[in-house]
Amino acid sequence: MHSEERELDAPDGKLGLYIVRPDGDGPFPLVMFFHHGPGFDAGSREAADAIADEGFCVAVPDRYWRNGPWLTFDIAALFAEGPDSPAMQEFLGLLLGTTDDLVDADIELVLAALEDDPAVDTVNVGCIGYCIGARTVVRALVGRGDTFVAGVGLHPSFCVTTEPDSPHLGVPTITGRLHMGQGTADQLASLEQNQPLLDAVAELGDRGSVDVIEGADHGFAVPGGHAYHAEGAARSYATALTMFSEHLGSRA
Repeated sequence: MHSEERELDAPDGKLGLYIVRPDGDGPFPLVMFFHHGPGFDAGSREAADAIADEGFCVAVPDRYWRNGPWLTFDIAALFAEGPDSPAMQEFLGLLLGTTDDLVDADIELVLAALEDDPAVDTVNVGCIGYCIGARTVVRALVGRGDTFVAGVGLHPSFCVTTEPDSPHLGVPTITGRLHMGQGTADQLASLEQNQPLLDAVAELGDRGSVDVIEGADHGFAVPGGHAYHAEGAARSYATALTMFSEHLGSRA
């Protein structure tokens, strides 16, 4: 496979972008990968590479680039320090301070940068995201439905909130395909908390699907992670690859 890291010129600095795709000329259908709160760690990179190995160009924007290049966090260590620790407060400030508008600006920049790349097919794009990245998946399908036609959110968080524009409220407007994978043992964003999201996805009919994975905790799809759930991860990626194969690219 071919992989590289690029820096895209942004109004306020350099947006880091990891790109991985099969060898050859392509063009390969584009999948954007939205990493989870801890950053683009080794497990996330392994997952991105595995998706690319199935015939896609996977582009991973660095969510936190405005605060430093490719920041990652040890969540277990942060929880051990306690919810009120300075380190945890710094992390939460970064997580929540990277707003939907900022992320959408990054998506716009990535799409523009790849539009003229002969190895990348940017017609009918897919996306996949972990945790808060699943929130970005929903926002992308709602706000950019002319571009994003298939999305997968795994162990979603911040998708059901008290905000008047909570992401789950936009799901009925989605015209593409959306899948959500949720663990029954999720300790961060529980099944009960996410039920309004899952119900909204299910109500999309044949354009929506939900997989509730028995015994899976938050982070179940991250290879090598402390909560990795082999069966749930395998099911989730199989669903994602089927969706992407059927709906992405100019010949979909």
